[in-house]
Parts: sequence; C-alpha cells; structure tokens
Amino acid sequence: MPETLQTFADIYAVHGYWVLFLGVMLENAGIPLPGETALLAAAVLSSPEGGGRLHLWTVIAVAATGAVIGDNLGYWVGREWARARIERGKRFLFLTPARVARAERYFAKYGAATVFFGRFVALLRIVAGPAAGVAGMPWWRFFLANAAGALVWATAISLLGYFLGGAWDALHRWLGWGAWAIAGTIVLVAVVWHFLPYFSRGRAAGDAQPAAPKSGP
Repeated sequence: MPETLQTFADIYAVHGYWVLFLGVMLENAGIPLPGETALLAAAVLSSPEGGGRLHLWTVIAVAATGAVIGDNLGYWVGREWARARIERGKRFLFLTPARVARAERYFAKYGAATVFFGRFVALLRIVAGPAAGVAGMPWWRFFLANAAGALVWATAISLLGYFLGGAWDALHRWLGWGAWAIAGTIVLVAVVWHFLPYFSRGRAAGDAQPAAPKSGP
C-alpha cells in the first residue's frame, strides 16, 4: 500500500469518519487542507482492494455533509465579517470596495455555476464560499448550488477511488495536477479579462489622436 494511503488508513483506523468530515469541512470553509485527498483515501479504503475498512455510501454522505457545512461557514465569514469590513472602507486581503463591486456583478451572473463547478477545482473549492459571501450572493442560491455541487463531487471522487483505487498513485497525481491546471487556466483568463479594458482604452486613445499635419513643399 502506498505511503500516503497507509497514513490515512492508520488515521481512519483510530479516528474513523471524523477525520474525513473535519478535513473536507475545513477545506471548504477556506482553510487549505487536503480534503479531496482525504476523501479519495477513504473511498479507496472502502473498496475490496483497500480491505473494505470503511463503507462507501457513508463516505459519500460524510464528505457531502462536511462540504456543505464548510462552504456555509466560509460564506458566513465572507458575508458577515469580510463584507462588513469592506463596507467600512477597509481592505480584506486583496479585496477593496471597487473589486467587491466587480465581484458582485460577476456573482449576479455566474455565481451558481462558479459555486457548483468550483467544487472540482482545488483553488476555487477553498475560496468559493467566502467569495460568494463577500459578493453578497443570496444565501438560498448559494445553498442550492453548494449542496448540488457537494453531492456530485463527493459521489464522483468516491466512485473514482472505489473502482480505481488500485492505481492510487496515478489517480492521486492526476486529480492534483488536473485541478491545478484548471485553476491556472481560470486565473489566466481572469487576469486577461481584468486587464483587457485597459489595453482597449489605450488603443482607442491612440487611434483618436489627430494625425500630424503634412509639411508644405
């Protein structure tokens, strides 16, 4: 058994499903912990190849519940603390009132899709809840997208671990690199989207300059 998987097996043997619940919950609340790795390991350990030490459907239920609670905690922190601080004209990390105004417009259009699909991307899984709260996304919309995403994510990762657990190293590496590649692409697109108006205005200003008069013969 690979070393990382054996470590999780030893932890689960002592603490059971609580480790899975806390790992997933804290990651989704905004703390960078390996919640997805904990879920994948639990799913592998529920498979015949992993010794059937855990129960697959309990793993899915525990992970989905932890994800929903964690994201709601992150949403609450963003809505009640970070947003209140910004409304007083103060900064919160890299957020300013102007940036929050742009985030509000973004979440009004794409908030539900971001919360749902962000579940599958390592970086977005950590920040989606607090970001939705700061942006003032209505809680009921957040909750529905969050719960649906949590259930799909927990089921998909658990089934991958259960049926492909024999290829733990490759599966773990693929999920990690794939998630970060998607996150990098999203960040790149966001940066281009942010700076594109500046380039457009600069080009327009250059085109608007009057041409220099021609000198006479």
